[in-house]
Amino acid sequence: MGVKEVKPWGVNVPFIILSIVYWALGGLSLRFDVSLHPYFMLLGAYSLFFGMVQRLFFPATKYFPLQILTLVLLAVPMYYFQIFASLTLSLTEVWALIDVKRYGGKSPVNILVLSSPPLSVIAWLLHQDLWVMIIPLLTYTLGVNIGVFTSNLRTRPLFGVKQIPLLATVLLTAVFHWLYYVIGIIYLLAIFRFTVGKGNLSAYITLFSVSVSPLMSLLLGDVFHSFFVGVMSPLFFSCIVYSTSRYNYGLVWVPVLLSFASYLSRDVSLALAGLIWALAFLSFLYLIKDSFTLHTIRYGVSRLK
Repeated sequence: MGVKEVKPWGVNVPFIILSIVYWALGGLSLRFDVSLHPYFMLLGAYSLFFGMVQRLFFPATKYFPLQILTLVLLAVPMYYFQIFASLTLSLTEVWALIDVKRYGGKSPVNILVLSSPPLSVIAWLLHQDLWVMIIPLLTYTLGVNIGVFTSNLRTRPLFGVKQIPLLATVLLTAVFHWLYYVIGIIYLLAIFRFTVGKGNLSAYITLFSVSVSPLMSLLLGDVFHSFFVGVMSPLFFSCIVYSTSRYNYGLVWVPVLLSFASYLSRDVSLALAGLIWALAFLSFLYLIKDSFTLHTIRYGVSRLK
């Protein structure tokens, strides 16, 4: 009975597919109805976020009903459904945390990640404010990549109460927007904290994009575009490849650099910027191609992992 309850499955896979659909619609919306573009792109981002947070922290088949309900609700492009999807995700998280405590499990507490589902409820309730909408995406991607960078750069782990200053900074960004410009630098300092990590090209280039893109938006403008392709996308590429296809993590620098280049090219041509980001996303999908198998959906890991 206990083994059955903790049996994982590839809960992230249908959410990744949903993100592909939403981002494809986001691209098409630029031609047919540009007002829908931000909404579809946000839905794609939240689809990745919802899928990966479940895959990493509560992937058990025990939670299957709530996981599927979250997927169905998120798949309906209406704001109220995203509120309910966030609520069901938060309920799944609470259920999983109760189970961890009941079974006596212990692991480093990632406050940034654990706060992201309830924060998403607030974000969708206030969906007209884009500054609020990016907060859960920031807390999740920054938080989950702490483990990735700690592992690849051999830096000191940053968990528990040590994350509170970073969490506070992210939350205050919704009110004091200027904090966004330095959030990448603060994150960089938090990761290293006077230590020098070992060389890892993918990790270093990801941190470069995350720390530089917000600052460059002071010169190039379009803050939210800098967040989407310069901060969020590289962090998603990093954590998803590392967790699902670790053997390909050494190539993560490719989609990260392409995504960063997409931001740099936006003043030259929006069409060019869109094409470059599409190439970044396609190269990312290639790196995690082993996730799209029946074996991965059934057991939660690829055969090669």
